[in-house]
Amino acid sequence: NMKEKNIIGNYESLRTLDYEEMNEHLDQLQTFTEQAPIGYTTFHYPIRHFTYGTGENHVILTAGTHSVELITNCFLIHFMEELDQNPNLVDPNLFTLHFIPILNPEGTIILTSALRTVIPRTCTPFYEELTCLQYYMNSRLEDEYALKKDDHGNKLQMQMFRYADANCIAPKHKELRKSVQKMITSLPEGVMIAWSSNGVGVDLNANIEHPRYEEEVLKKIPVYHELRLNQISKTTPGPVGCPFRGDAFSLEPENQALLNFYHDLIQTEKVVGFLIYHACGNQIVYLDEKYGISKEEAEYNRKIALAYQEMTKYDVLVQSRPTTMDYILKTKLPGTILIELGDIRSTPLSQFISCIHSVYDHILEDNQKAIIKTIHTMAHTIKR
Repeated sequence: NMKEKNIIGNYESLRTLDYEEMNEHLDQLQTFTEQAPIGYTTFHYPIRHFTYGTGENHVILTAGTHSVELITNCFLIHFMEELDQNPNLVDPNLFTLHFIPILNPEGTIILTSALRTVIPRTCTPFYEELTCLQYYMNSRLEDEYALKKDDHGNKLQMQMFRYADANCIAPKHKELRKSVQKMITSLPEGVMIAWSSNGVGVDLNANIEHPRYEEEVLKKIPVYHELRLNQISKTTPGPVGCPFRGDAFSLEPENQALLNFYHDLIQTEKVVGFLIYHACGNQIVYLDEKYGISKEEAEYNRKIALAYQEMTKYDVLVQSRPTTMDYILKTKLPGTILIELGDIRSTPLSQFISCIHSVYDHILEDNQKAIIKTIHTMAHTIKR
């Protein structure tokens, strides 16, 4: 049976989801309640918010801060579907789970529009796996060239997507298309497959006051990314890294919406934790008392991180960079941890591979168990 071959994997349909497919999956959920969007993006896309259960212990789960980390959206939606079909996985009378599975809708539209130029919905799972593998190998080669040859030329993994330009974004996204077209004019071909930012070219995780490279951003001095992304400046609105647009800091509407939601929920409910999904690294990151929180809060954070580690075997690390939105969120609520999915580099496609270390299968299976283990640890530990 060819389906048993490892290169194909034991699955019937494509693993990658585009923005429209994500919403189709979310629309079909039966045991979830869709709440009002937590807010809207610059180009008026809703940031959808779903809840499961009505218990007193509230937990927030988000994915897709960086649109290039596509595995986070796909994993969280997959978990929501598993929970929808097997509601005994989590007691709805004990928990209220808040899911924000597409935190960056604009970036997700950009990234997945590019993706579908090479991996169309009509292709086979076998073709999808091979394409993901090819993207991974090309990225590995480009990392080596960047290090050994100081190569800043065209990148193999981007060349795979060289026909993905603003026109691959559906006409209904007219304003978003215009914005992307303006930004990519001077960028390498295929750069949309590396899109991490939102639709105006701001990296949501870097979008804080006094970010890294603040002076360079204000003076419009380019600071280039590393390795296979070394053609892309992190200080200019575009695919990755830029902390704000214009001549002064402003908070992007996605982050303003998240902070408002976060603040209001903490004020009104017993929020026991927050799981923030990124890719990649097989890591769990938390805050300890070095960052101004109490010893009790640090111990709680560590207990939550270790509970998650028990199911995934991911490395547990203490936060080391206070210049991200994730860091700000961690300071506001004990029990907030950041999870980096997958031990294989090169987003957005490498984490969908099974033929190397069964990466995709472990992400889905281990992290589902980890969520269940971790939220029960939260509920049984918290004193608030």
